[in-house]
Parts: sequence; C-alpha cells; structure tokens
Amino acid sequence: MRRACAHIETGRARAGRTDAHRVTVYVLAATGPGALSRWEAEARRWNFDPADDVGVAGDAATVAAGVMRWADAGADTVVLQPTSDDPDPEGFIEFVAREVRPLVPRPGPLFP
Repeated sequence: MRRACAHIETGRARAGRTDAHRVTVYVLAATGPGALSRWEAEARRWNFDPADDVGVAGDAATVAAGVMRWADAGADTVVLQPTSDDPDPEGFIEFVAREVRPLVPRPGPLFP
C-alpha cells in the first residue's frame, strides 16, 4: 500500500497535479467460524499469497486493526470485502457496522 501510494504521488508530481487524490482499497475480510481458512482460500482464488498483507480474518478488534493498518499506509477509504463463500453476507455487513466501525477512530483519513 505504501509503495502504491508513493508510485501514485510520483506520477501525479510528474504530471504537475497538486489537487487532492483519494485512495480507496478493497480488503478481503472474514470473521466467524473458519474465518482464517475461508480468508486464505479466497486469497488464493484471487492469486494472492496469503502470507502477504492482502486481507484480515478474525474478530472485530482484529479487523479494525487491519482497517487502521491500511489507513495508516495511505488509504483514505477501506472497503471490507467478504469472502465469496461467506456463510452470512448480511451478518458480515452487520458485524462491520455494529462491531468493527465503533473501533475505528474518527475523525481521520477515513472520515474527512
């Protein structure tokens, strides 16, 4: 993420761009029973190495820490993307809204 943001800024500088540029990142995420194995399988489906920092699996505190890690690396917006085999997509959305969101401080880069 940091390398990508630096690359973006290099290109913007070469183009003479000085206006604001927002960075949105989509992060694979899983929670609940089997979260880690579902997340690892999803990462492989996307041809990512699960050892790379391309997602997060776990409880609300773990997922919120992941959100802040990407924000600290330069993301203005972090979108949590459930695994394609998530057993309860609506429950995932509720989990993010009710349990993860309150753990992400505001105001900050995610909430201008």
